[in-house]
Amino acid sequence: MRKIIFLFLMLCPIWGMAQGKFTDKLKQKSANGAVVIVHHDNDIEELVTGVKSASSAGTTASASRVNPQDTLSMTDTQPVKNSGPHIRVNGYRIQIYMAGNTAKDKAAVKALARRFKTYFPDVNAYVYFNSPHWICSVGDYKNREDAEAMLTQVRAQFNSSSIVRSKINYYY
Repeated sequence: MRKIIFLFLMLCPIWGMAQGKFTDKLKQKSANGAVVIVHHDNDIEELVTGVKSASSAGTTASASRVNPQDTLSMTDTQPVKNSGPHIRVNGYRIQIYMAGNTAKDKAAVKALARRFKTYFPDVNAYVYFNSPHWICSVGDYKNREDAEAMLTQVRAQFNSSSIVRSKINYYY
């Protein structure tokens, strides 16, 4: 009987903590009236608690398991053409700019991508973060010859451009 009571007393605090989110304890007012406000993604909550939240139920499993170096920032990467179904394959892109990791650098890279789109509206421009740099790459080329042909046109406006191997979007 003592073992059962001991087990019950040990599990009660754990059961009580599992009822709410892990940040609920932080959000409670302290004795001096201070409150901690936590802003976090629902995926963090899901990772910590192991319970899938209702807002992330619509996301696919593949979207949560992505290699950061092969990922494009979805808010910054909105292909104009070829926005249909595609796969990611090895290929080439033209890197037109690489900056540091500050917010000012991010804004500069985004501005350069917008400037590129004024010269080449049919070519996709990608802005992404590959630690510790913000990078602007353009185009999706399956072979180096196609990338070199475009590089001559791009260098007229962006002289420090170069060809880089990358995962590209192959539209079918």
